[in-house]
Amino acid sequence: MLGRATVNIKIPHDDAISKTIGIYRKALQFCVDVAWEKRIRNNVRLHPFVYKEIRGFGLPSQLAIACIKQACGTVKRAKSRPMIKGHSMRFNNPRSFSYRHGVLSLSTIEGRKKFNVALPRYAEKYIDWKINESVLWVDRKNRMFFGICFSKDIDIPIRSAQHRQVLGVDVGIKHLAVTSDRKFYGSVIPKMRRHQEHTASLQSKGTKSARRHLKKISGRWTRFMRWKNHNISREIVNSLGEGNIVALEGITNIRSNRGKRFNKQLHSWAFSQLQSYIEYKAVQRGCLVAYINPQYTSQTCRMCNEIGTRNKGFFSCGHCGYSCNADLNASFNIRNRVKPLAMTFGLPVNQPIVASNDGLLNVEHFESPDLSYNAHRL
Repeated sequence: MLGRATVNIKIPHDDAISKTIGIYRKALQFCVDVAWEKRIRNNVRLHPFVYKEIRGFGLPSQLAIACIKQACGTVKRAKSRPMIKGHSMRFNNPRSFSYRHGVLSLSTIEGRKKFNVALPRYAEKYIDWKINESVLWVDRKNRMFFGICFSKDIDIPIRSAQHRQVLGVDVGIKHLAVTSDRKFYGSVIPKMRRHQEHTASLQSKGTKSARRHLKKISGRWTRFMRWKNHNISREIVNSLGEGNIVALEGITNIRSNRGKRFNKQLHSWAFSQLQSYIEYKAVQRGCLVAYINPQYTSQTCRMCNEIGTRNKGFFSCGHCGYSCNADLNASFNIRNRVKPLAMTFGLPVNQPIVASNDGLLNVEHFESPDLSYNAHRL
């Protein structure tokens, strides 16, 4: 199973890098336009159509190749012709960048640029990991960062199905996370409302002082979300043992129209970020991660599997009389939808569920007496 981690390092502002980013962005837009017009989604096929032209822009060969690969990836995900707006570049180790003994070497249009940088203390455990393709980017305040991507093969201990535990995790607004072991994590609605009211008040004033204050507090909520999600994900993963399974919801369509006030709160928190933090921490700990269809998880009774009633965060079943917190009921259902699959995979072969090299399992329609799921490889 492949564990991944990204460490962001701030580097000094450099004119050569700024010029290289500008040229890279121009070359990337050119590659995207050609790939879109010729309907090419493979970087090997796109290479002969664009390589000479983007080399003529002044890009080094390895950055030109990285640009072609990034263009194909961008076009694959796009539904209309993409327009490149960001300020970032991809680097390949060791051809266009290297990091050794605290020295970061980057390829630019003016040759190699070297910076003395140190990894944060938390990243020292990744020193012996493999360094993969990494990204350099510039934020809105014109600060430069380099994200070094590490990876390592992690062995999952083999366990029998009877000893493999499944932890269901439900994410939401009132409680950011609720787990099937009856733990509730985080309640940020009061803080969210104060932040929204404060920001709206400054925006409505529109004075020079208000704009200056808005600029000062910009990014504060994003940093708070990242800090909170890291802490919650760490607490959840620390409660797991090696070889266990974390069950999460596939929340692709979570941004539904459910009222102005609720939507404002829903759109103000990074739920996918929280799940991604749980995912990569669980993989590093030697756990498996499964995603299930979130449909009716909080409205289905965990006891009789019938549709019940959810009212103001409380669930009650009119068939068997069971009632509990709606988010807790959802975490039970998330766990229960993965359990039959864990038993099916575990009993015959007595091996952990490994659906891909990343240790991720996507569950949607696996047939069982009460529920329907489908297990397929990512």
